[in-house]
Amino acid sequence: MSEEEIIKCICIGGKARDAAVKTLYYDQAQLMLRFFATQGASADEARDILQNTMVKIVRSAASFNGGGAAKAWLWQIARNCLLDFHQQNSRVAMREVTVIPEKWAELVEMTAAPQVCSAAMDIDACVAAGLVAFSAAMPERAFVLGLQMDGLSIDAIGVQIGRSIAATKEYLSQCRKKIQPFIAHCVDLLSS
Repeated sequence: MSEEEIIKCICIGGKARDAAVKTLYYDQAQLMLRFFATQGASADEARDILQNTMVKIVRSAASFNGGGAAKAWLWQIARNCLLDFHQQNSRVAMREVTVIPEKWAELVEMTAAPQVCSAAMDIDACVAAGLVAFSAAMPERAFVLGLQMDGLSIDAIGVQIGRSIAATKEYLSQCRKKIQPFIAHCVDLLSS
């Protein structure tokens, strides 16, 4: 079932809507959860954002006019739910979070990237540490590279990020360049 058909079935309601929502969840849930996680949500928060996304898709299905790609419309709702989550959390954070002055140095160390790998660390651990640092520094780029590593086609990635094929290829090229400083130091481990 295509995304357009899913939206039409949601609008019909009843058993057609139930089947369409199940199909939508089966097709998109893991990708959306990964996207939310790479954008800074914890696993529990990502599940909450996914639930909000699915509810908003069902409630907004009648407003889809077919003027654009249905998949892009679905992912725009997901991005908007993520933005709502971050805005809500930033308002809470501004009111509730304080950092003890002695903890600033520790906080700076934790957020510094890239991490330097010791000679004792194996190549996989070094690359993994670089990927974590890259994800923290550039979550959207890390998400897109993750889609490519998962084997998604350029077309599918383009739909998810709302770009043309040519723009997606260029963006992926830029992402690969941006990740290099985070994992370049791991090459030294190959010769040890």
